[in-house]
Amino acid sequence: MCNSQWSDARTLVEACALTGVAAFFAGIPDAVLVANGPMWCYFYALRYLERQCPAVSSQFYCTQADNHAVVYGTEECLLETLAIIRQQTRPSVVLIENSCSVSLIGDDIAGIARQAGLSCPVVCVDSGGLAGGFAAGYRAAAGAYLEQLPLSRPGAIRPGTVNLLGCTVGYYNADNDVQELKRMLKLAGYEVLACPGAGSSTQVISGMTGASLNIVVHEELGLDLAKQLNEQYGMPYVSLPPPYGLQGSLAWLQSLRHYATGGAGDLRKVWQEIGGLERKIQASTLEMQRVWGDMWFEKTLLAAPGSAAVAMAEAVRTEWLDTGRLTVMAYGQIPAYTVPDCIDTLIEAGGDSQVTEQLLAELEGGLLLAGSNEKAILQQKLVPNVVCQNIALPVYDEVILSDRPFMGLQGACYMLERLWNQYITFCQRRK
Repeated sequence: MCNSQWSDARTLVEACALTGVAAFFAGIPDAVLVANGPMWCYFYALRYLERQCPAVSSQFYCTQADNHAVVYGTEECLLETLAIIRQQTRPSVVLIENSCSVSLIGDDIAGIARQAGLSCPVVCVDSGGLAGGFAAGYRAAAGAYLEQLPLSRPGAIRPGTVNLLGCTVGYYNADNDVQELKRMLKLAGYEVLACPGAGSSTQVISGMTGASLNIVVHEELGLDLAKQLNEQYGMPYVSLPPPYGLQGSLAWLQSLRHYATGGAGDLRKVWQEIGGLERKIQASTLEMQRVWGDMWFEKTLLAAPGSAAVAMAEAVRTEWLDTGRLTVMAYGQIPAYTVPDCIDTLIEAGGDSQVTEQLLAELEGGLLLAGSNEKAILQQKLVPNVVCQNIALPVYDEVILSDRPFMGLQGACYMLERLWNQYITFCQRRK
């Protein structure tokens, strides 16, 4: 396996740190967010998040800092925005995040917030000093939240209870994935207490110390939070590749059994569901194989956030289809757990667009699992006969309105369905 890096134009594949900060707090329904900066920063983050989190516009404000504020300070416009929040909302926590341009001023944001007389805690994050894009912003927001809003001190630990860390509304189809993980864990006898940054309120997050285990879903987002919770509250954690595919989901649950307490980890119902799904898949795909042959691609290129990219690649190679060379572009960071041997080339996305363009230009007749940015390059370079499947943001050519995940047992069927339908269309187009 070849490891390489590409080193500029990170925005080709990853949103900015300000968006990552906003994503964590957008996943807290009783939080209010304030982007302290110009409107274009605010609208970038809003547009990125609102398709996955439609309610975010009702909790997201902007100070609309103009050129005067950028030079002389944002106190006036920030106090005006906080006054509106104080009058019109009753949040449990307020986030104030400085945009890159405003961060150069050096305003005492926390001091200004104290002047506003808000009745709830205020968390301040400066996105201008963050390197690493969306994931870095998310991690900074999660850490700042814990510093400002300490959790309940650990009391009696409830056997069979877990928290999911590193989930976010900022990943494609993420809410459906979280719901499937909860369903699958319940099937195995676990109870999910909290998903900070992915739907849990401040009250629910406060009580998450009652769980017996923290499960890191996306390592680039949740591992630092897991370590912080372990250090401050003594909470054990495990970081595993996200569960994609039937066998990948089973392996994920089997790994959790080593950490299970009480009656959790009973996989009899899981085995029963997998058996039914396998029979359904076999019956549905056998006829398609007779007509269209095995689903085969000479090359497959997968581009997504690090944890999702690596884990999904294994399901692609071992469960969903046959492919020749499998290349993975992981943005955010490559996860620390063992990378599967089924990946031929693994690239840590640091940003060199020329490498991306070269890989896409060589993908004729292959499969692309990525987002709309990569597909746009294919179109610009007129690369023919490429099957494209959306798995990462941004996405401009597809709407998902049903509760169909990519992860877990149900996600395995949905992804296989999508890939087969794309492949059949591909074969028809070539005739």
